[in-house]
Order: sequence, then structure tokens, then C-alpha cells
Amino acid sequence: MKTLQIMACLLSLSLVSALHGAPPPYGLSPATPSPTPPPPELAQFIEQGKAAYLHGDLETAKSAFEMAYQIDSRNQIAIGYLRRIKLDEQSNKPRGEPIEKQLAGVIIPQIQFHDATLGSALEYLRNAVKRQTNGRQAVNFVVQLPTDQVNTKTVTLNLSNVPFTEALHYLGTVASLNFQFDKYAIIVKPTAEFVPSTGVPTAPTTAPVTTTLPGAQ
Repeated sequence: MKTLQIMACLLSLSLVSALHGAPPPYGLSPATPSPTPPPPELAQFIEQGKAAYLHGDLETAKSAFEMAYQIDSRNQIAIGYLRRIKLDEQSNKPRGEPIEKQLAGVIIPQIQFHDATLGSALEYLRNAVKRQTNGRQAVNFVVQLPTDQVNTKTVTLNLSNVPFTEALHYLGTVASLNFQFDKYAIIVKPTAEFVPSTGVPTAPTTAPVTTTLPGAQ
């Protein structure tokens, strides 16, 4: 009987302590609420944002990550991507002239593709612009092609000291692609009619340089 009375007193003290913000008596632990699981929509917006960002679609990515941020303002993935997108938008800001004109002034010293996949060729050109401009200019490709075509279609191209926009022109010729300059990205589409290439466009070369590309053989 005394034991029950002692337990009742301890429980009463615990309730009083909780009401007044004081710690509970020794031997009793406060009830810890179980964490609320994040809504499934959060993960969906995060994945949508990542996919859009990887394809260079900044507007879709930004919208998805902003929705994720509204659900969870402490989500570090959404915050990190929104910061990165802001930097990408600033680097691609027209600054008084169209992005196509800006990129026309970027000279790529050497391009040597030998049976390189289309995806690796685009990645090489994207990195080349970043390298030649010391990171001041960024290129985002929105590829509107089947994934297997991007990963398996190969191209061969040999160019030296060529403007970036001309490099795209040559690549579009050998790969039957059309490049459309948008506000923040370059949209990659198949040409209306497929015309097989009869040769490899080659620009005058200076000192030969061999570049190993991801996916190239």
C-alpha cells in the first residue's frame, strides 16, 4: 500500500514539474514525442528537382526545390540546390547581350572525339566553357532525347581553336541534332530529318593534343 502511495506522489510531482517547466524527479523520464515523419511529397519534390537540375532545366528544378523548402524550411538538400541554382542563374545572366553571343566569344582550344558517346561529348563541351572562362560562364544542356540515345550514340569530331557555338554546329551536323539557345540553357533536340553524315568536320590543327573523354573508346 505504501509503495502505491509513493508511486502516486512521484507521478503527481512529475506532472507538477512538467507544468512549471522543472525537470521531473529522479528516476522518471519525461515523455518524448516521436518525431513526425516527413510527408511523402517532400521526397518527391527533392527527386524532381535533382532530375531537372541534372538535365539543365533550372526553372523546373528551382520550382521543385522551392516547394520542398515550403514543406521543410530546414531541409539542407533543398537549401543547397537553391543556392547552387541562384549561382547558375547569375553566371548565365545575359548582362546586356544574349547568351549565344557570349558563348560565341568562348574559344575551345582542342576537341578530339573518337567514338565518344553523345552524353560525354556534351559534358566535355560544358566543362570546356567553364575552364576557358575560369568559371565565370556556365552552360546547361536540356537534352530532349531518349536516354539510351544519349548513352549509346557515338560521335567523332576533330576541331581546334573553334568558338563554342561553332563546335555545337559541327556536333549537330555529325549527330543530327539541333541546339536551341534559351534564357538559361541550351536545348538539345533531334533534327527534323535525319541525314547521315558522310564525313568528319575537321578544322585546321596546331600542335596535336589528345583528350581522353568519359565514355570515349
